[in-house]
Amino acid sequence: MFDSQSYYRVLASIVAALTTLLGSVGIFVSLTVQRRVEKLQDILEEFLDLSYHSDTNITGTIYKLIEKYQMHYLFPDTPGRTILQYINLTIGAVVLSWAAILAMGFKGFREAVGVIYLFPLLLSLGILVFYRYLLKNAIYPFGNNMMSPLIPPPVHLRSVSFLSRYVNVSVKSILRQARLRILIKNCSDKAARVILKEELSFDDYFYYMLIKGRDEPVFVSYGEVFILFRDEPVTGKPIPVAKNVNIPMGYLPGKDLTGYQEFEARFFIFPRGEKHPIEYIFSLIRQGNIILMSGEPEISVNYMVTYHIEQEKFQIIEENADIPFFRDFVRKSVLDKKRYACSHPFKPENVYECEETIYID
Repeated sequence: MFDSQSYYRVLASIVAALTTLLGSVGIFVSLTVQRRVEKLQDILEEFLDLSYHSDTNITGTIYKLIEKYQMHYLFPDTPGRTILQYINLTIGAVVLSWAAILAMGFKGFREAVGVIYLFPLLLSLGILVFYRYLLKNAIYPFGNNMMSPLIPPPVHLRSVSFLSRYVNVSVKSILRQARLRILIKNCSDKAARVILKEELSFDDYFYYMLIKGRDEPVFVSYGEVFILFRDEPVTGKPIPVAKNVNIPMGYLPGKDLTGYQEFEARFFIFPRGEKHPIEYIFSLIRQGNIILMSGEPEISVNYMVTYHIEQEKFQIIEENADIPFFRDFVRKSVLDKKRYACSHPFKPENVYECEETIYID
């Protein structure tokens, strides 16, 4: 029906045109990603600069910046799917054209060495598949490690350990914007609940909490704070940050709180990128059936404690701060995204896991 040579030339030109168009799509995606990276880096720099405003309540500003960061981070879903479908269709058409040209000119392998001729074809096919993988990761950066070093996911902006790796960031100042509070509910019941409240959700850190009444320990909790929000029910997009987060720390018998009106809570935060913890000292006071924070907490870096976190294992290098039960409980701890607690008697065998989920009110 067609002259074979003419048909081969037309088919080869179609393959060349499709490959050129595929390259043009790659250029378009790369330019889009470049502009997106520049915008995200500007937002990230603005976010990091806020760490110097420790005396100002900028919780709302940080919240809006993280939301803005996610808006620019996500590629529009419909154009992204359309581009990916076009890439799949083009690669499929190119491969089928190659197969058609080879099939029409195939005369069989006269010698085993003829198999070598297939290697360039298989290599080219592998390059096309890898090219598709690169473009897909550039369009959808969530859940892949290729783009994370270049443009960190929005959830990293609430990660204390991630932020601590930046030299010019004051983690203590950033944590001030979390507005940490400690609340003990249902003090008259058999099991009183200890809750850590965050006005702005920050996570990804190891912690140690000690609550005392008249210098008598009544509660200990330690572990890793790791928050996992569900995707938005309407859009299906991940939630990067939230307000008014409640983190259950554990339970203690209500009778252990009787006889005390005032309490002191020490809360230590151990980010992965630091070597000295950040210490909070809370003054708590009983008001009816609950125990609330009285005044603002004292926040400082405790240089009497030196630690190291390697391969998700917590190691105490030096501890001269005389923190009750600290070494007994955390010296062999593993960062496993779980929270543990203990009340009197304070022995490692009495430690239990706090399985109550983190919630928003």
